[in-house]
Amino acid sequence: MEKSLFKKFKVIVLVVSILMISVFSAACGSNASKNDTNNNTATKQEPAKKLTVFAAASLKESYTEIGKQIKNDKNIDVEFNFAGSQQLVASINQGVSADVFASADTKNMKTLSDAKKVDKDVIFAQNQIVIVKNKDSKATINSLKDLGQDGLKLVVGDKSLPAGNYFYKALDAAKADNTIDQATYDKIIKNIKSQELNVKDVVSKVNLGDADAGVVYKTDANNQEKLQVITDEEFSKLQVDYPIAVVSDSKNKDTAQQFVDYVTTGKGKDILKQYGFSVK
Repeated sequence: MEKSLFKKFKVIVLVVSILMISVFSAACGSNASKNDTNNNTATKQEPAKKLTVFAAASLKESYTEIGKQIKNDKNIDVEFNFAGSQQLVASINQGVSADVFASADTKNMKTLSDAKKVDKDVIFAQNQIVIVKNKDSKATINSLKDLGQDGLKLVVGDKSLPAGNYFYKALDAAKADNTIDQATYDKIIKNIKSQELNVKDVVSKVNLGDADAGVVYKTDANNQEKLQVITDEEFSKLQVDYPIAVVSDSKNKDTAQQFVDYVTTGKGKDILKQYGFSVK
C-alpha cells in the first residue's frame, strides 16, 4: 500500500515539473519575441539625417513643403536659410556652413562655381518675371511702359538681387528695341521708391499699399488676394533658371545629394509645379 502511494506521488511530482518547464519556456519565448520586436522598432526609429539648405527667398513656400515631405520619405531633417541669392553667396564665401545651395539665377551660382565652392550644378526649375499691382491702387498698368506714369510708386529688387537684375535687364532691352523711349525709361527709374534685397519684401510693400506696383517672380504672386498680376513681353523673353548644387565643403555630401535628387525628380518636381514653377 505504501509503495503504491509512493509511486503515485512520484508521478504527480513528475507531471508538475513538466508543466512548470513548459510554462517557463513559453515565457522565455514570449520575452524573446518582445525583445526582437523592440529591436526592430529601434532600428526603424533611427535618428534623422540633418541637412542645411541655403535657398533663394522665392523658393520659401515650395521648399518648406519639400522639407516636410523628404522628412517623411527619407528621414532627412532640413534646416532652411531663405534669403536673396546674392546674400546667400556672400555667406557661403564667408565660410558659413551649408550643405546645398539653390539660386534664383545662374549668375550667383556661377560665382560660387568659379570659386570652387559648389559641385556641379543642375537647373531644376524655371520662373517668370511679372508686374504686380495693389488692387486698391488707382494706377492703370497693362505693360512695362505704364510703370513710367506720373505719380506711380514702384518698388523693385536691388540690382544685386536676381529679380532686380532681371528687371533692369528687361528695362534696358525695352529701350534698346524702342519698346519704350528714353523719356519713359527715365520716368520709370524716377518712380522707383525703393530697391529691396529680398523679393518677399517687394511683395510685402505692394501688399501693404506702400507702393502701387512691384516687379517680382510669378510664383511670389500666388495666393496674394490683394495683388493683380500683369505680364509683359519684355519680361517673358527672360530666361529665369533656378540651379541647385551641393556645397563643396559639406560634411553631409551623400545626404545633400539625396536632397538634390529629390528636388529634381518625382515628388519634388510635383511640389514645384504645384507652387507655379516650370519644370522639365
